[in-house]
Amino acid sequence: MLDRLENILLNNNLEESYNLLTRRERKIINLYYLEGYKDKEIAVFYDLTRQAINYIRKKGINKLKIF
Repeated sequence: MLDRLENILLNNNLEESYNLLTRRERKIINLYYLEGYKDKEIAVFYDLTRQAINYIRKKGINKLKIF
């Protein structure tokens, strides 16, 4: 079963950009935008700083914006 982020991107013809995302970027974007977690909560899960999660999320979003 495909995750929600992948379904949304495929339905909006963003399959190529989805393939550019790392697994971590996909999960962080999904947790933040679709499941409503905050950077701080995601940071605890990944054992990273809030700033690192913010950077990874924004980097992933920028990859999506290319397309």
